Amino acid sequence: MLERTSIVTTGLPKQLYLLTITTITLFLANQTIQPILSLYITEKGATTFELGIIISLLSFVAIATKIPLGALAERIGRWPIIPIAAIGQTISLLLYSLVQDPTWFYPIRIFHAIILAAYAPTALAITQDLSPNGKKGTTMGVFLTSVGVTTAIGPFLCTFLVNYLTYEQLFQASSIIPLLSLIPFLFIMRNKNSYNANYKKPNLNLQKSLRAITFSRNIQILSYLRLSFSFTNAFLITFFAIHAEENLFLSSSIIALLFGIKGIASMVTRIPSGKLTDKIGYQYPIIVAFILLAIAFLAFSEVKNVYLLAFAMIIYGAAHGMRAVTEWAMLGDYTPPEARNIATAYLSTIFNVGAASGAVVAGVLSMVLNIPSMFRLASIIILSGAIIVIISKRLSEATK
Repeated sequence: MLERTSIVTTGLPKQLYLLTITTITLFLANQTIQPILSLYITEKGATTFELGIIISLLSFVAIATKIPLGALAERIGRWPIIPIAAIGQTISLLLYSLVQDPTWFYPIRIFHAIILAAYAPTALAITQDLSPNGKKGTTMGVFLTSVGVTTAIGPFLCTFLVNYLTYEQLFQASSIIPLLSLIPFLFIMRNKNSYNANYKKPNLNLQKSLRAITFSRNIQILSYLRLSFSFTNAFLITFFAIHAEENLFLSSSIIALLFGIKGIASMVTRIPSGKLTDKIGYQYPIIVAFILLAIAFLAFSEVKNVYLLAFAMIIYGAAHGMRAVTEWAMLGDYTPPEARNIATAYLSTIFNVGAASGAVVAGVLSMVLNIPSMFRLASIIILSGAIIVIISKRLSEATK
């Protein structure tokens, strides 16, 4: 498992950087509202159980739509998804600001999920197509830094804005940001060669592609890694803000600041992580990342000092960045170009399965466990990812 391909040194294409800028502007709005989303939902009258269901809806809808939308993108072309996603993202954020009671969140989350499900796998598939041989880790590191940038800037922007705006006004202000993604898209459109580069309409057999992907041992291990992370990450997204406010007595601006610290750590580790995987392979970065995630969750359950909490957020963010880059680079090596969009949609769907079930389980557990106990449970679950890779590594070595 986790064998490296031979390295061929070539430069990274200009389109990759345009796509990275586009992704930053598309996802910055999401990261700006995320630190206060749980607080906003409960402010509108939702119980903790309802909160878990509402948060999970984004993932449940993505589970049902990512693979069909990925197949659709293969047929109509990938780049046209960008303006659709930008406009849809703006509309969804405006709708959030109009909510009057918790029931309104359900259709809004469904619409928002469809928009995100259309964009994310397609952008990742484009990135894999743009990746030079032997530089998949570096290419994914550059692209995924866009996500890291948004997780760093968004919470800090929230920290600033929440001091001057109501939650509703914050959603309205954030809705402007996705439209900025149309600017780099127009640069791509100006050059027809760039628009069509690296895209060939495939002779797509969805059933055959899915069968080949799901029966791959490497993809099965990747699926477990993403499932365990997304499941436990849902605990953090759903209840960290509430834990910090109710148990640690932190303000919403401090909570957003902590998320921003996590985002910075995730951002700065992504390109180095990509270069590291190109040099030494995938195994050790993945093992280290999952061990660090387990340590961070344990710290969340025990730490009360805000400075130690910030340090735990740094560990979590750095491990998250390393994990994300390594996993997507692995997928690029394990799938043929003609199945890339489907494979990306599949693995992205696995993430949503974990996120959805994690949010629901977190909501149910909140009725019988306190939040620190849930974080301890998450620590054990995430540690199993490192154990799986270690066992697989030893089995592979034994059969050589």
